[in-house]
Amino acid sequence: MTQSLLARGRLAAPIAAPTRLLTRFGARHGHWITALIAAIYSGCLTAFAADMVLITPLAFGVFYAPLVATAIYHEDKRAVWVLAALASALVVIGALFPAVYPDIATMLTNRALSIAAVLATAAFVWHARRTQDRLADQTARAEAAERVKGEVLTNLSQEIRTPLHSMIGILELVAASGRPEHTAALTMVRGAGRRLAATVDNLVDLTQLEGRHLPPETVDLGTLLRQAVEARRRDAAARQIELSLHIPTAPPAQIHANPWAVRRILENVVGDAIAYTAPGGTVAARLDLNQDRVAAEISDTGTRPPGALNLATDPDLGRLMPSVMGIALSHRLARAIGATLSYGTGGGGQTVARLTCAAADQASR
Repeated sequence: MTQSLLARGRLAAPIAAPTRLLTRFGARHGHWITALIAAIYSGCLTAFAADMVLITPLAFGVFYAPLVATAIYHEDKRAVWVLAALASALVVIGALFPAVYPDIATMLTNRALSIAAVLATAAFVWHARRTQDRLADQTARAEAAERVKGEVLTNLSQEIRTPLHSMIGILELVAASGRPEHTAALTMVRGAGRRLAATVDNLVDLTQLEGRHLPPETVDLGTLLRQAVEARRRDAAARQIELSLHIPTAPPAQIHANPWAVRRILENVVGDAIAYTAPGGTVAARLDLNQDRVAAEISDTGTRPPGALNLATDPDLGRLMPSVMGIALSHRLARAIGATLSYGTGGGGQTVARLTCAAADQASR
């Protein structure tokens, strides 16, 4: 009985092997490709069977050319020549069995042309595989370089941010207990340090944004706007800028978006408004509610660098210019979460930034 089971196992193994192969192939390339290749193999077998039965000068190589083309899906690119040799052998065997066609010249011409078509198909597939392999190698090198760049930027940002935040903390302590004539200079240096830290954060986020998942949640835009304003209130006070906030008491401004991305956008917009506003100016943040959209609007009396608002939307220049890096990151985050960030002008030449998100009840429909 044991021998019988072993014998059945040995018999089942060759049958199960092609099944496992097709299953793995289907999982990698898709079931429709598997069905197409199975149809090509079946057509080749049918053509060979007909060639073995009929006594005809007709060459069946046109049916074998797709067999060679399936080598594009094999892991080993040398499979193209194996399949080309197999197809050529089928053409030759079909010419000799069941009998040789009486018109030898016609038969040889047709069969030679059929083999030439098979070899030409193999040459094209071989070239396609070499091109495919080169592109895959270049893509792998580019991805490796991108990973190295991201790791270098992350490590560099950590090396910069740690001493930078320590310096900012020390400057705050010295400014609080120092002489009045030194306070203005220390405050200016502290503000420049905070601006540099924000630029480093924006640079790191820009380089890592493409592979970052931003799952949406139901959040209160008013709460996020209040947090962003309060986080920048000390910077506004240090620059003698009036920072105001107006949030309606009801109803709550519920949106469906990623809270980290929305908070990051608001922090950048409020921070830029303070940085570009001269001492004595004003920055105002408020919520605008309607039926299906919720918007956070930040207006300021500052002046942006020439072309900054246009350059921020450019995928290349926005990355290279530190002065607009926060705006560039905010635009990309807004697009990633399905929101809209727009800039315009208001009364008195004010710059108005408006972040518009879908209301939570509208996003769920």
